[in-house]
Amino acid sequence: MAHARRPASAPGVDSARPVVQQRFVTMRDGTRIGYQVAGDGPCIVLANGLGGTHVAYRALFQAFRDYKLICWDYRGLFSSMPPADPRANTVAHQVGDLVEILAHEGIGDVVVVGWSMGVQVALETLRHHGARVKGMYAINGTYGRTFSSVMGSQLVGRTIPMIVKLLRAQAGLVGFGARRIAPSYALVAAMRRAGLVSRTVDVEHFRAVAGGFADVDWVIYSDLMARLDEHDAEAVLAAVDVPLTIVTGDQDRLIPASTSERMHRAIAGSRLVVIEGGTHYTPVEFPDVIVDELGKLLDRVPGWQRR
Repeated sequence: MAHARRPASAPGVDSARPVVQQRFVTMRDGTRIGYQVAGDGPCIVLANGLGGTHVAYRALFQAFRDYKLICWDYRGLFSSMPPADPRANTVAHQVGDLVEILAHEGIGDVVVVGWSMGVQVALETLRHHGARVKGMYAINGTYGRTFSSVMGSQLVGRTIPMIVKLLRAQAGLVGFGARRIAPSYALVAAMRRAGLVSRTVDVEHFRAVAGGFADVDWVIYSDLMARLDEHDAEAVLAAVDVPLTIVTGDQDRLIPASTSERMHRAIAGSRLVVIEGGTHYTPVEFPDVIVDELGKLLDRVPGWQRR
């Protein structure tokens, strides 16, 4: 059963920023991956959206300081190198990087939080390393074949691959524009007018998140988009046997709420939360709800309960 949520206060969240350490580890194939660590305690893994950085999870870093939080940059984005083999950039490869990071940090079991693309990464982690995943939190994401569910339209889904090819062909021009537009107030205003971000968004936080696109390699980004549409974890849903919460926004035009509802119906015992007025960017629009629902999920996971 879906639960509509409005913003609520998030106790325990303050304005002080926790110390987030930047670290690196080289994978078996030679790819150097950058990742971020904060806190100490039971481990919460933060799998980001495509083109996002750990900045998107600022509220979680602030609220869950009694846990060890780990986030990482996908291959070829931000602090991570691209692989020597461009084919080695699938969702499964991102999961492989996570597993090696956890080994480097001496971590066994985890609760996985995924936003957007990160939901597919989380489900792939469950598929291959299910014994280690003790809980999962899925925010504004899907189980695979991303383009077929974009904006709830198969027609749009068939158009996206052409856009991906255009991005790749015009990567230099797109990068030039992104460096000027990504961190601007004009972008926020335009996205509000288009209904792609809500009026409640924390503008400065959104600018910090969007600002990451100024440094994106658009050839790699377009390739990652194509890899997402190749990934399909629908078969994983019925096998999920850990506490799982799904959060979406009723105004998400990228991954519509109907996709989250299908996931909820397919996963026995899952909790679905639909945020009234939320778009694809609920982590920066309704951080209090995101924090509150993660806390409730952790209370259902033995060993991860809030202290």
